[in-house]
Amino acid sequence: MMRTRWVMVALAALTALAMVAPAVAGEKYKGFERGDSLITVKELKTMMDKKDPNLVVLGVVRKDAFLAGHIPDSYGFWRSAYTAEDTGTFPYGGMAMNREDFQKFARSLGINNNSKVVIYDEKYDATRVWWMFYLYGKRDVRILDGGYPAWKAAGYEVDRLGGKTIGKIKGNFVAKIADPRLTASMSDVWRAKQDPMMKLWDTRGKDEWTGAKLKKGAYTKGRIEWATLISWKEFRKKIDDKPTEFKTAAEVQKVVDKFGMKKDVQNIFYCQSGVRTTTHIFTLYLMGWDLNHLLNYDGSWIEWSYYAKGAGTGLNPVVVAP
Repeated sequence: MMRTRWVMVALAALTALAMVAPAVAGEKYKGFERGDSLITVKELKTMMDKKDPNLVVLGVVRKDAFLAGHIPDSYGFWRSAYTAEDTGTFPYGGMAMNREDFQKFARSLGINNNSKVVIYDEKYDATRVWWMFYLYGKRDVRILDGGYPAWKAAGYEVDRLGGKTIGKIKGNFVAKIADPRLTASMSDVWRAKQDPMMKLWDTRGKDEWTGAKLKKGAYTKGRIEWATLISWKEFRKKIDDKPTEFKTAAEVQKVVDKFGMKKDVQNIFYCQSGVRTTTHIFTLYLMGWDLNHLLNYDGSWIEWSYYAKGAGTGLNPVVVAP
């Protein structure tokens, strides 16, 4: 009788497990439609322990921070490594590399067409590099949710040496022609002033928006008159006082509702140099929004303020000064 009872209990447990298993398997990370574009530190650690030969881990952090501690076997680099050199194409800094230069950069990180790329940061730079990979056609790229602070908080091993040597292993990644549907020009920003199917968002901090602060690289203080402020921090949570974790889909939806964001219009985002903008682009992409409706104004405030200061192309940009 005792044995029969245990068999019945075991069968009941297995039945219950079978009933809930499909629901659990079908759950999306944090409720996001495209939650697999994020990766947890636990999942990354598992991939590293299995020594996945296609895994490439990138740390987008300043050199001093990288040397102070980083995820083992990762490459470390900062913005100058993936921004366009001053060759006369642009009279201002911060722009994305062209296709040939980005391909060379990616190959120097050992990236192949079939590489599984994971990017982490300590602030907000990982999504910029993610966006550039998408711009040039590579989709198997994920962001480490929580970044390096989450890795440390999990108690995993950290490295304090120089990391993997850039250029030692050459990849074969072939970059496609930049997808023009992912970027916005100054002309697009002007159109957003009148076109009801376009919306301009300022993703900077309030001190830049009001003109209380002028970040290095910009030519004047202020903001674009018809923009709406929605700081990049609206979509993030802090770990160890660093806003590197993404909010859940439910929390993001509250932000979307608060600001009246619409997925069926052309949303244009600007910041100082097209970096913080990608937090919004990536987060709304996670929500299932069409990436072609999430445009990065790559020139951002640096370009706008450059021409507003009088360098002029006939566009005569205007600013709302403090």
